[in-house]
Amino acid sequence: MGRSSVSERDTSTARLTRTIPPSLSPILTELELEATQVVSLAEIAELVKRAGIGTEPRVVADRLRKLGWLLPTETAGVWEFAPAAHAGPIGHGDPFLELRAALAARPSLDAAVCLSSALAANRLADRAPDRLEVAVPTGRPIPQGLRRAARVVVFDANLAPEQSLGVPVHRPATVLVHLAARPADVTGWGAIADVLVELVDVVTPADIDAELAGRPRSVQVRLAYLTQGVAPDLAERLVPPSEGGRSAPKVWFGPRAGLKRHSSRFSVADTLLPFDPARLHPAS
Repeated sequence: MGRSSVSERDTSTARLTRTIPPSLSPILTELELEATQVVSLAEIAELVKRAGIGTEPRVVADRLRKLGWLLPTETAGVWEFAPAAHAGPIGHGDPFLELRAALAARPSLDAAVCLSSALAANRLADRAPDRLEVAVPTGRPIPQGLRRAARVVVFDANLAPEQSLGVPVHRPATVLVHLAARPADVTGWGAIADVLVELVDVVTPADIDAELAGRPRSVQVRLAYLTQGVAPDLAERLVPPSEGGRSAPKVWFGPRAGLKRHSSRFSVADTLLPFDPARLHPAS
């Protein structure tokens, strides 16, 4: 019995043909039926076992890779599957590919899309950053492949992430509190200013309270300072006037460097923000 083949055109109209060895067709059929995006060596081993193939799983994976059905990722032992519907050995263009790969290799990995990447995944921002932003909790080992492929920050979320587009994504309240808890983690504060109204508008007081629970007072103060223009009621609830003012402990927004502005209302020394949050306005 000979090999079958799949022949398609890529965007340059060149013919690309990938053969399907009969011995591997059950594996490819399973991957197609499951609409797999990433596949680990352990999953290939299970498919090999079910198909009754005597070849070592690593050899099967290597053959599929050489034939163009499996594409490399930054995570060893995990590949992207290029289905027959694609124009040859071409990936999905998936911005979350490397997080999927890391999670496939280590299902217990407690990582989630965060910050501006989470805002884009939650459709609160029109554009995602060029590099995927991922958060892992304190003390957790960061896979080298994920570290190479994404911008990884350390943040301990209280709220469980939501599943969006098949990956864990920080909830809007988690993103909002992350901004105040670790301002230096943010690489594009201008983009944050553009969506801050929408972000505040979709969070609930209960989620904010849950995400703030157990955190230092400084986080609550920075959040109040950040939201004072777009959500004055929220800012006042977080830091009532009786708890603010010049007599309150000073809180730094950013590193202890030259001041951009000082808020006597919240006793915040802002060395970071490229905008004055007091001049932002609520949704009309």
